Amino acid sequence: MGVNDATEPDLLGRRAKADGAIARALREPVIPVLVLAGFFDLISGDPVVHGTLLFTVALALGLDAIRRRRQERSGVPADGSGSDAPATSTLFRRAVAYVRLSPVALMVGLSYVVIVGTFARYSWPVSLAVFAPAALGVGVAWQEPQRPPLEHQRIGRSGVLVWAAAFVSLGLWELTNLFLQPSLTRGSQAHPTISVLMNPVLATHAGRSIFLAAWLAFGLFLLER
Repeated sequence: MGVNDATEPDLLGRRAKADGAIARALREPVIPVLVLAGFFDLISGDPVVHGTLLFTVALALGLDAIRRRRQERSGVPADGSGSDAPATSTLFRRAVAYVRLSPVALMVGLSYVVIVGTFARYSWPVSLAVFAPAALGVGVAWQEPQRPPLEHQRIGRSGVLVWAAAFVSLGLWELTNLFLQPSLTRGSQAHPTISVLMNPVLATHAGRSIFLAAWLAFGLFLLER
């Protein structure tokens, strides 16, 4: 009896930890998605640096999640409250507003998309040119304290299910077409993946520049959220 009494709480505690880990993974699915994307990026023949970058971002997000949980357990607010977060947030928002409204910033952005659009796909110049603003945006967003979403921005259970179903369906469609190709490294018009569908758009200078402009605008939009 004594052994059972001693082990049962341990088993319940382990089960609770496992359930908590699964719940956190379901609430924050970005990390496993990045790991899977990096894996399939590598086996489909894309440059190793692309998959490695996805793994690195997943690792950074995982470490940040661990840091935030430790702060919550120790009673330190994870959203940056109680420090100079309001001042930092104000400066951040002013900088973003300036970037959006400044004619100089618009000219720099226009020059960027025109010049980078001339680079060959999957080359080191275009990889570095895309990595630089992406890393800057991630670094700025990481310094921005987390804010609770407004009531009209909250997504209910039905909304979560709809978005999850959409992303899962898209992922399964992409994965099915990938395995139906002649090989993992050879695309097929009969079973096109998203990369194959994007080839005609990104094959031209104008297409690459327009896509880069949309990517920059969407990134700026995300920084404001």
